[in-house]
Amino acid sequence: MFSTSGSTSIDRPAAEVFAFIADVRNDPRWHTDVLAAKLIGGTAVDGHSMFEIETKPVMGVSGGTVTVSQYEPPSRIVFDVRMGKLQPTTTFTVVPDTTGCRVTRRIDMEPQGLMRAMAPFMRGMMSKRNDVFLANLRRVLEDKPERSL
Repeated sequence: MFSTSGSTSIDRPAAEVFAFIADVRNDPRWHTDVLAAKLIGGTAVDGHSMFEIETKPVMGVSGGTVTVSQYEPPSRIVFDVRMGKLQPTTTFTVVPDTTGCRVTRRIDMEPQGLMRAMAPFMRGMMSKRNDVFLANLRRVLEDKPERSL
């Protein structure tokens, strides 16, 4: 099993940030691997929500599900992601701070089969991409235009 985590400060109220993150339908706005997401079953986002996602992580388009397994507004939410043999658990914690809140995104994954041999590569790649996703989340929620390099 491996884990990676990253944090960022967001200049928005913790409850607002939590609500945005909890609704996976917002993911295509900040998570560049997620092309589409829809709530399946029910109409409100809560501790029993399940989402169907369409992703393009590396090669081709694939799909999967994201299920809320722990829901503690406005501070913590845990998603169980199922995309074939990739089954990460993603935990967000949202903590108020002096300028808004601090968001931590942690990914835990137990690679299966041949994926175990790729675990060191996957850990490094996921850590870098996690930082990018958090920067995107911050930019979207603070409504700042993307900077050119």
